[in-house]
Amino acid sequence: MIFPKRDAVYQNLNTSFTNFGEMLVDLKENSFTGLVQVSFWEYEGVLLLDNGNIVNATEEINGKLISGQSAVKRVISKAKEKDGTISVYALKGEMITMLASVVKSEIVFENLSTEFTSLEALIAKLQTEDHTGYIQVDFQGDQQAGYIFLLAGRVIESLLSTRGEEISGTAVLPRIIEFASTTGATFSVYKAAVEEAHSESEEIMVSFDLPQLLEVWGAVIGAVESVSDDLLNEGIFLNTFKDTLISLANDYPFLDPFAAKFSYQDGKVSFSGDVKKNFSQGVGDGLWGTVEILAEHAALEGKDLFGPLRKSMDEVNTNYQDQIDRFNFSSIIPNLF
Repeated sequence: MIFPKRDAVYQNLNTSFTNFGEMLVDLKENSFTGLVQVSFWEYEGVLLLDNGNIVNATEEINGKLISGQSAVKRVISKAKEKDGTISVYALKGEMITMLASVVKSEIVFENLSTEFTSLEALIAKLQTEDHTGYIQVDFQGDQQAGYIFLLAGRVIESLLSTRGEEISGTAVLPRIIEFASTTGATFSVYKAAVEEAHSESEEIMVSFDLPQLLEVWGAVIGAVESVSDDLLNEGIFLNTFKDTLISLANDYPFLDPFAAKFSYQDGKVSFSGDVKKNFSQGVGDGLWGTVEILAEHAALEGKDLFGPLRKSMDEVNTNYQDQIDRFNFSSIIPNLF
Protein backbone atom coordinates (compact mmCIF):
# COMPACT_ATOMS: atom_id res chain seq x y z
CA MET A 1 0.00 0.00 0.00
CA ILE A 2 1.28 3.50 -0.87
CA PHE A 3 1.19 6.23 1.80
CA PRO A 4 1.63 9.99 1.29
CA LYS A 5 5.11 11.12 2.35
CA ARG A 6 5.46 14.88 2.17
CA ASP A 7 6.92 16.50 5.28
CA ALA A 8 10.08 14.52 6.03
CA VAL A 9 11.44 14.62 9.57
CA TYR A 10 14.13 12.00 8.94
CA GLN A 11 14.98 10.23 5.71
CA ASN A 12 16.94 7.05 5.00
CA LEU A 13 18.51 6.62 8.43
CA ASN A 14 20.52 3.41 8.47
CA THR A 15 19.05 0.79 10.82
CA SER A 16 22.59 -0.28 11.71
CA PHE A 17 23.24 3.07 13.42
CA THR A 18 19.76 4.00 14.65
CA ASN A 19 18.31 3.03 18.02
CA PHE A 20 14.74 2.45 16.93
CA GLY A 21 13.38 2.05 20.45
CA GLU A 22 14.79 5.42 21.51
CA MET A 23 13.36 6.98 18.35
CA LEU A 24 9.86 5.73 19.20
CA VAL A 25 10.19 7.02 22.77
CA ASP A 26 11.26 10.43 21.45
CA LEU A 27 8.35 10.54 18.99
CA LYS A 28 5.97 9.64 21.80
CA GLU A 29 7.34 12.27 24.16
CA ASN A 30 6.94 14.88 21.41
CA SER A 31 3.37 13.76 20.60
CA PHE A 32 4.39 13.10 17.00
CA THR A 33 1.66 12.50 14.40
CA GLY A 34 2.71 10.86 11.15
CA LEU A 35 4.28 7.66 9.87
CA VAL A 36 7.52 5.78 10.34
CA GLN A 37 8.70 3.75 7.34
CA VAL A 38 11.12 0.83 7.70
CA SER A 39 12.54 -0.40 4.38
CA PHE A 40 14.68 -3.34 3.28
CA TRP A 41 15.07 -5.17 -0.02
CA GLU A 42 11.56 -6.40 -0.98
CA TYR A 43 10.26 -5.30 2.42
CA GLU A 44 8.38 -2.27 3.69
CA GLY A 45 6.88 -1.73 7.12
CA VAL A 46 4.96 1.35 8.23
CA LEU A 47 3.93 2.46 11.72
CA LEU A 48 1.12 5.02 11.98
CA LEU A 49 1.39 7.33 15.00
CA ASP A 50 -1.21 9.69 16.42
CA ASN A 51 0.11 12.03 19.13
CA GLY A 52 2.99 9.64 19.70
CA ASN A 53 0.80 6.55 20.04
CA ILE A 54 1.04 3.71 17.52
CA VAL A 55 -2.49 3.27 16.18
CA ASN A 56 -1.87 0.82 13.33
CA ALA A 57 0.80 -0.64 11.11
CA THR A 58 1.31 -2.43 7.83
CA GLU A 59 3.99 -4.81 6.67
CA GLU A 60 4.44 -5.73 3.02
CA ILE A 61 6.66 -8.63 1.97
CA ASN A 62 6.70 -9.71 -1.67
CA GLY A 63 3.30 -8.14 -2.22
CA LYS A 64 1.64 -9.70 0.84
CA LEU A 65 0.13 -7.15 3.24
CA ILE A 66 -0.22 -7.66 7.00
CA SER A 67 -1.73 -5.08 9.36
CA GLY A 68 -2.64 -4.67 13.01
CA GLN A 69 -0.88 -5.60 16.22
CA SER A 70 1.13 -8.45 14.70
CA ALA A 71 2.44 -6.02 12.06
CA VAL A 72 3.44 -3.53 14.78
CA LYS A 73 5.58 -6.12 16.54
CA ARG A 74 7.12 -7.36 13.31
CA VAL A 75 8.00 -3.86 12.03
CA ILE A 76 9.62 -2.93 15.36
CA SER A 77 11.60 -6.17 15.32
CA LYS A 78 12.63 -5.70 11.69
CA ALA A 79 13.89 -2.16 12.40
CA LYS A 80 16.53 -3.63 14.71
CA GLU A 81 18.14 -5.59 11.86
CA LYS A 82 21.12 -4.26 9.90
CA ASP A 83 21.30 -2.52 6.52
CA GLY A 84 17.79 -1.18 6.26
CA THR A 85 16.54 2.40 6.23
CA ILE A 86 14.17 4.37 8.45
CA SER A 87 12.25 7.45 7.34
CA VAL A 88 9.81 9.56 9.36
CA TYR A 89 7.12 11.79 7.84
CA ALA A 90 4.77 14.19 9.62
CA LEU A 91 1.10 14.05 8.62
CA LYS A 92 -2.08 15.72 9.78
CA GLY A 93 -4.17 13.94 12.40
CA GLU A 94 -7.11 13.44 10.06
CA MET A 95 -4.81 11.77 7.55
CA ILE A 96 -3.57 9.31 10.16
CA THR A 97 -7.17 8.63 11.21
CA MET A 98 -8.06 7.80 7.62
CA LEU A 99 -4.93 5.74 6.94
CA ALA A 100 -5.37 3.74 10.15
CA SER A 101 -8.81 2.82 8.83
CA VAL A 102 -7.95 2.06 5.20
CA VAL A 103 -5.30 -0.50 6.11
CA LYS A 104 -8.42 -2.52 6.86
CA SER A 105 -10.45 -2.01 3.71
CA GLU A 106 -12.67 -3.84 1.27
CA ILE A 107 -13.02 -3.28 -2.44
CA VAL A 108 -16.31 -1.71 -3.52
CA PHE A 109 -15.71 -1.21 -7.26
CA GLU A 110 -12.93 -2.82 -9.26
CA ASN A 111 -11.47 -1.78 -12.60
CA LEU A 112 -14.09 0.77 -13.57
CA SER A 113 -13.09 2.22 -16.95
CA THR A 114 -13.04 5.80 -18.16
CA GLU A 115 -15.01 4.46 -21.12
CA PHE A 116 -18.05 4.18 -18.87
CA THR A 117 -17.55 6.79 -16.14
CA SER A 118 -15.43 9.84 -15.39
CA LEU A 119 -13.22 10.16 -12.37
CA GLU A 120 -14.91 13.43 -11.42
CA ALA A 121 -18.32 11.75 -11.46
CA LEU A 122 -16.99 8.90 -9.32
CA ILE A 123 -15.55 11.31 -6.75
CA ALA A 124 -18.83 13.24 -6.64
CA LYS A 125 -20.74 10.02 -6.02
CA LEU A 126 -18.46 9.01 -3.15
CA GLN A 127 -18.72 12.47 -1.63
CA THR A 128 -22.51 12.22 -1.46
CA GLU A 129 -22.11 8.83 0.25
CA ASP A 130 -19.73 10.22 2.91
CA HIS A 131 -17.22 7.63 1.77
CA THR A 132 -14.11 6.90 3.85
CA GLY A 133 -11.43 5.08 1.90
CA TYR A 134 -9.52 5.68 -1.29
CA ILE A 135 -9.62 5.46 -5.07
CA GLN A 136 -6.77 3.79 -6.91
CA VAL A 137 -6.35 5.12 -10.44
CA ASP A 138 -4.30 3.02 -12.87
CA PHE A 139 -3.41 4.91 -16.04
CA GLN A 140 -3.26 3.14 -19.36
CA GLY A 141 0.07 2.61 -21.14
CA ASP A 142 2.18 4.20 -18.44
CA GLN A 143 3.83 3.28 -15.17
CA GLN A 144 1.72 5.74 -13.25
CA ALA A 145 -0.92 5.40 -10.60
CA GLY A 146 -2.95 7.89 -8.63
CA TYR A 147 -4.46 7.61 -5.17
CA ILE A 148 -7.27 9.80 -3.86
CA PHE A 149 -8.00 9.58 -0.13
CA LEU A 150 -11.41 10.48 1.28
CA LEU A 151 -12.54 10.94 4.86
CA ALA A 152 -16.32 11.09 5.38
CA GLY A 153 -16.76 12.14 1.75
CA ARG A 154 -14.08 14.82 1.81
CA VAL A 155 -10.94 14.54 -0.31
CA ILE A 156 -8.10 15.09 2.17
CA GLU A 157 -5.09 13.98 0.13
CA SER A 158 -4.04 12.91 -3.36
CA LEU A 159 -0.90 11.11 -4.46
CA LEU A 160 0.64 10.47 -7.87
CA SER A 161 3.21 7.71 -8.25
CA THR A 162 5.39 7.65 -11.37
CA ARG A 163 8.11 5.03 -11.77
CA GLY A 164 8.88 4.97 -8.08
CA GLU A 165 8.67 8.74 -7.58
CA GLU A 166 5.77 10.08 -5.53
CA ILE A 167 4.24 13.54 -5.27
CA SER A 168 1.27 14.48 -3.14
CA GLY A 169 -0.76 17.51 -2.12
CA THR A 170 -3.80 19.52 -3.12
CA ALA A 171 -2.37 20.37 -6.55
CA VAL A 172 -2.07 16.69 -7.47
CA LEU A 173 -5.81 15.94 -7.74
CA PRO A 174 -6.38 18.04 -10.90
CA ARG A 175 -3.39 16.31 -12.52
CA ILE A 176 -4.80 12.86 -11.72
CA ILE A 177 -8.19 13.86 -13.15
CA GLU A 178 -6.55 15.30 -16.28
CA PHE A 179 -4.35 12.22 -16.86
CA ALA A 180 -7.37 9.96 -16.43
CA SER A 181 -9.43 11.86 -19.01
CA THR A 182 -6.67 12.24 -21.61
CA THR A 183 -4.84 8.90 -21.40
CA GLY A 184 -7.61 6.64 -20.12
CA ALA A 185 -7.58 4.79 -16.81
CA THR A 186 -9.29 2.25 -14.63
CA PHE A 187 -10.53 2.98 -11.11
CA SER A 188 -10.81 0.75 -8.05
CA VAL A 189 -12.65 2.01 -4.98
CA TYR A 190 -11.79 0.80 -1.47
CA LYS A 191 -13.94 1.36 1.59
CA ALA A 192 -12.30 1.58 5.00
CA ALA A 193 -13.45 -0.82 7.70
CA VAL A 194 -13.70 2.03 10.20
CA GLU A 195 -15.15 0.21 13.21
CA GLU A 196 -12.81 -2.75 12.87
CA ALA A 197 -9.81 -0.48 12.47
CA HIS A 198 -10.86 1.63 15.46
CA SER A 199 -11.06 -1.47 17.66
CA GLU A 200 -7.70 -2.64 16.36
CA SER A 201 -6.12 0.76 17.08
CA GLU A 202 -7.49 0.72 20.62
CA GLU A 203 -6.07 -2.75 21.20
CA ILE A 204 -2.66 -1.70 19.87
CA MET A 205 -2.50 1.40 22.06
CA VAL A 206 -3.51 -0.55 25.18
CA SER A 207 -0.97 -3.30 24.48
CA PHE A 208 1.97 -0.95 24.08
CA ASP A 209 0.99 1.31 26.98
CA LEU A 210 -0.01 -1.53 29.30
CA PRO A 211 2.46 -0.79 32.15
CA GLN A 212 1.22 2.80 32.43
CA LEU A 213 -2.40 1.69 32.17
CA LEU A 214 -1.98 -0.92 34.91
CA GLU A 215 -0.30 1.67 37.15
CA VAL A 216 -3.28 4.03 36.80
CA TRP A 217 -5.78 1.26 37.40
CA GLY A 218 -3.85 0.28 40.52
CA ALA A 219 -4.09 3.84 41.83
CA VAL A 220 -7.81 4.11 41.03
CA ILE A 221 -8.77 0.74 42.52
CA GLY A 222 -6.50 1.36 45.51
CA ALA A 223 -8.26 4.66 46.23
CA VAL A 224 -11.67 2.97 46.15
CA GLU A 225 -10.37 0.20 48.43
CA SER A 226 -8.94 2.65 50.96
CA VAL A 227 -12.13 4.73 51.20
CA SER A 228 -14.41 1.68 51.33
CA ASP A 229 -12.45 -0.17 54.00
CA ASP A 230 -12.12 2.97 56.16
CA LEU A 231 -15.85 3.69 55.93
CA LEU A 232 -17.10 0.11 56.28
CA ASN A 233 -15.03 -2.91 57.30
CA GLU A 234 -11.43 -3.87 56.61
CA GLY A 235 -11.28 -6.24 53.64
CA ILE A 236 -14.85 -5.63 52.45
CA PHE A 237 -13.70 -4.05 49.21
CA LEU A 238 -11.43 -6.88 48.08
CA ASN A 239 -14.03 -9.56 48.79
CA THR A 240 -16.76 -7.64 46.97
CA PHE A 241 -14.47 -6.81 44.06
CA LYS A 242 -13.53 -10.48 43.56
CA ASP A 243 -17.19 -11.52 43.62
CA THR A 244 -18.07 -8.83 41.09
CA LEU A 245 -15.29 -9.91 38.74
CA ILE A 246 -16.54 -13.50 38.89
CA SER A 247 -20.04 -12.31 37.95
CA LEU A 248 -18.61 -10.54 34.88
CA ALA A 249 -16.43 -13.44 33.71
CA ASN A 250 -18.84 -14.47 30.95
CA ASP A 251 -18.61 -11.03 29.36
CA TYR A 252 -14.93 -10.48 30.20
CA PRO A 253 -13.22 -13.88 30.57
CA PHE A 254 -9.87 -12.28 31.46
CA LEU A 255 -11.40 -11.00 34.72
CA ASP A 256 -12.15 -14.51 36.01
CA PRO A 257 -9.94 -14.88 39.11
CA PHE A 258 -9.59 -18.59 38.36
CA ALA A 259 -8.05 -17.75 34.97
CA ALA A 260 -5.24 -15.95 36.83
CA LYS A 261 -4.77 -13.30 34.14
CA PHE A 262 -5.99 -10.19 35.96
CA SER A 263 -5.19 -9.63 39.63
CA TYR A 264 -5.29 -6.77 42.11
CA GLN A 265 -3.54 -6.63 45.47
CA ASP A 266 -2.38 -3.76 47.70
CA GLY A 267 -2.80 -1.01 45.12
CA LYS A 268 -1.11 -2.97 42.33
CA VAL A 269 -2.70 -4.43 39.20
CA SER A 270 -1.01 -7.18 37.22
CA PHE A 271 -2.08 -8.82 33.99
CA SER A 272 -0.76 -11.65 31.85
CA GLY A 273 -1.99 -12.67 28.43
CA ASP A 274 -3.10 -10.85 25.30
CA VAL A 275 -4.82 -7.53 25.88
CA LYS A 276 -8.19 -7.13 24.18
CA LYS A 277 -9.87 -3.90 23.16
CA ASN A 278 -12.41 -4.14 26.00
CA PHE A 279 -9.78 -4.48 28.74
CA SER A 280 -10.39 -1.16 30.46
CA GLN A 281 -14.15 -1.37 29.97
CA GLY A 282 -14.19 -4.73 31.72
CA VAL A 283 -12.12 -3.49 34.66
CA GLY A 284 -14.26 -0.36 34.84
CA ASP A 285 -17.49 -2.39 34.89
CA GLY A 286 -16.08 -4.55 37.66
CA LEU A 287 -15.00 -1.58 39.75
CA TRP A 288 -18.22 0.37 39.31
CA GLY A 289 -20.32 -2.72 40.09
CA THR A 290 -18.31 -3.06 43.29
CA VAL A 291 -18.83 0.60 44.18
CA GLU A 292 -22.62 0.28 43.73
CA ILE A 293 -22.77 -2.72 46.07
CA LEU A 294 -20.62 -1.03 48.70
CA ALA A 295 -22.61 2.21 48.42
CA GLU A 296 -25.77 0.23 49.29
CA HIS A 297 -24.02 -1.24 52.34
CA ALA A 298 -22.96 2.25 53.39
CA ALA A 299 -26.45 3.67 52.90
CA LEU A 300 -27.96 0.98 55.15
CA GLU A 301 -25.58 2.15 57.87
CA GLY A 302 -26.50 5.79 57.24
CA LYS A 303 -23.16 6.54 55.61
CA ASP A 304 -22.25 8.21 52.31
CA LEU A 305 -19.61 6.47 50.21
CA PHE A 306 -19.69 8.73 47.15
CA GLY A 307 -18.58 11.96 48.85
CA PRO A 308 -15.24 10.71 50.19
CA LEU A 309 -14.80 8.53 47.10
CA ARG A 310 -14.99 11.47 44.70
CA LYS A 311 -12.63 13.45 46.94
CA SER A 312 -10.16 10.58 46.75
CA MET A 313 -10.56 10.41 42.94
CA ASP A 314 -9.71 14.10 42.71
CA GLU A 315 -6.32 13.29 44.22
CA VAL A 316 -5.78 10.41 41.78
CA ASN A 317 -6.79 12.68 38.91
CA THR A 318 -4.23 15.26 40.02
CA ASN A 319 -1.43 12.68 40.16
CA TYR A 320 -2.31 10.95 36.87
CA GLN A 321 -4.11 13.60 34.86
CA ASP A 322 -2.29 12.99 31.55
CA GLN A 323 -2.74 9.22 31.72
CA ILE A 324 -6.38 9.48 32.78
CA ASP A 325 -7.08 11.73 29.79
CA ARG A 326 -5.11 9.53 27.39
CA PHE A 327 -6.81 6.32 28.51
CA ASN A 328 -10.22 8.03 28.56
CA PHE A 329 -11.15 7.10 32.12
CA SER A 330 -13.94 9.70 32.15
CA SER A 331 -15.93 7.62 29.66
CA ILE A 332 -15.06 4.26 31.26
CA ILE A 333 -16.14 5.20 34.82
CA PRO A 334 -17.87 8.58 34.34
CA ASN A 335 -19.43 8.56 37.80
CA LEU A 336 -15.99 8.69 39.40
CA PHE A 337 -14.22 11.16 37.07
